[in-house]
Amino acid sequence: MSPLTTGLLMVIGVALIAWLLRRMSGGAGIDRQLLSGSAPAPPLPEEAAPEPAGPEEEEEDEEESTEVAAITSDGLTFVPFDDGVELLIPGPPEQMEEHLARRAQGGRAAGMLVSGDLIGARVVRGAPGVDPWRLEALGRDQDYLAWAFETEEAARVALDMLARAVVKPPLDADGEPAPPGPAAYEEARHVHEVTLQELAMMPEGEEPEEPGS
Repeated sequence: MSPLTTGLLMVIGVALIAWLLRRMSGGAGIDRQLLSGSAPAPPLPEEAAPEPAGPEEEEEDEEESTEVAAITSDGLTFVPFDDGVELLIPGPPEQMEEHLARRAQGGRAAGMLVSGDLIGARVVRGAPGVDPWRLEALGRDQDYLAWAFETEEAARVALDMLARAVVKPPLDADGEPAPPGPAAYEEARHVHEVTLQELAMMPEGEEPEEPGS
């Protein structure tokens, strides 16, 4: 046997021994289907579910989302209570706290609106230089009420109070709520303005006539 042939046999033998050692090691346990892509990949670990909020965090969220009062441009304060909404005249903080605690009748209360006093309410832009935002409402007899607010947010807080506890729209022929449309507010506001003009012009002791009579 020539030296060249002997060298080749030795190289082949060494390669064979190395291959057997690799098969006997941990490499033989590798999933060949996974490496070739013919087997499904193992599922990825699921993201950890967020921990439920503790009692303190839930209380903080509720406090942040709860609106306590809304104040008009004139300082009138809308305050919700169990049966409706109370409108309070501006006063010292200590008097306000005492009134809210005792719910005394009269006193500094400018008015109290309860369920059914209003048939509709809405927020609109006010007149330039007069009332930036206006909360309009219609009473049972289509009488017009309005309050001015400096911001839309404050006006909508007050609207939400009225909508939840005071406003009860009339029902249609099918028994479904039928809130008044824009035309009803415009007509009621027109009647209100005409009445105020007549009151300002007539002598004391006389009553204004109904508009259009």
